[in-house]
Amino acid sequence: MPTVAVLGCGLIGSSWIAAFSTQCQTVKAWDPQHSLIQADTSSSIQWCETPEDAVEGADFVQESAPEDLAVKRELYARLSNKLASHAIVASSSSALLPSDLQAGLSFAERVLVGHPFNPPHLVPLVEVVGGRDTAPSVLEEAVRFYTAIGKRPIRLNVERKGHLANRLQAAVWREAVDAVATGQATVQDVDAAMIYALGPRWALLGPFATFHLGGGSGGLAHFMDHLGPVFEDLWDDAKRPTMTSELKREIIDSTQKQMGGLSVDELTELRNGRLKSILMSAALQFSPETRRRD
Repeated sequence: MPTVAVLGCGLIGSSWIAAFSTQCQTVKAWDPQHSLIQADTSSSIQWCETPEDAVEGADFVQESAPEDLAVKRELYARLSNKLASHAIVASSSSALLPSDLQAGLSFAERVLVGHPFNPPHLVPLVEVVGGRDTAPSVLEEAVRFYTAIGKRPIRLNVERKGHLANRLQAAVWREAVDAVATGQATVQDVDAAMIYALGPRWALLGPFATFHLGGGSGGLAHFMDHLGPVFEDLWDDAKRPTMTSELKREIIDSTQKQMGGLSVDELTELRNGRLKSILMSAALQFSPETRRRD
């Protein structure tokens, strides 16, 4: 396996280190605050004082700097003299376009987006997106690399803001917020709809395969003929909710209630058994039996 460099070791970068360290012989890491997190990381990780040191000798670079184009481009500019001529630079960016990241770089043909879903060491998807100057062979190599370390890469053929999975997520989030904003459903009921309907389906099959099976013996063709217009009507009915301060507070307070009134920091400090108990308690709010008793 190649030598991998991780630039930026915040939430996503640290998770990438966990994923790489079990699959790659050498993982070199750099972060402006590395002295604060080095003690909590496996000694097998080679911590570097500069990004230039981290990428020297690396075959694959996973950049997870803050989601700021200027910051990322400034970081990339520092790599030119130390980056190997074959090394691939993949950005974890969730929204920036690879063409903007690679513009003007001497190694532009080896820059792409390799966007994971959080946390990368547990969630397999990686979106591989090339820019205007990215060489096709580099995209193929990136797909091979991610596959070799146990990820499930998908290669996107068109650059779009937010890539693919986040756009799908944003569409669901829009409808979820709109349901609360219009009084159609509570935060708890929206989550219940996902947990007890769409979640189990989508954990096994995507929307195309699901609707193909839903079409019976006629498959997706029958589904589209029979129910396609119904869904198109729902597209036309979709509305962009206005996130007022009142709506935001309602959503936050209702979600906080589901989590037993504990903050995220408090939840992360809990032992697994206690956390499981809280999550189970939150899930019980959605059960038909509980709602009937209430």
